[in-house]
Amino acid sequence: MFKSQKGFTLIELMIVVVIIGILAAIAIPNFIAMQNRAKEGSTKANMHTFQLSAEDYGVQNDGAYAATAAEVAALLPSAGANFKNPFDRTVGTGNAWVDQATFAAAATTTGSTKQGITAYADSVNMKYAVAGRGVAGDLTLVLTSGQ
Repeated sequence: MFKSQKGFTLIELMIVVVIIGILAAIAIPNFIAMQNRAKEGSTKANMHTFQLSAEDYGVQNDGAYAATAAEVAALLPSAGANFKNPFDRTVGTGNAWVDQATFAAAATTTGSTKQGITAYADSVNMKYAVAGRGVAGDLTLVLTSGQ
């Protein structure tokens, strides 16, 4: 009487491991890139939320915009407690948002090296610009007063 043995050979198992390794080598970088794109999208959403709060401040103050980012942050939903940096989940000034002292007509920089930060710059209560920082540098999107 012969027993037939069932199972996988070592070669078959090694081939399966190699295939899984190849799939992982393709999928993991794509997954990381997708996460970074999502975080940059969250930074843009934060910029828009900050812009809405700046416009709200302007409406409440007869068209004069806030002089500092702290004044705008106070009008954020939950007073800014839920306004988080998408890259490191921190909140508050210097972590999720930062105030720029001066406004330039083409303010495209945040003045910070921290990823995910939202920057607010004003021009003597007449105009403002909201910029953000992504993975590799400042985002090309800049939100200004009246947009």
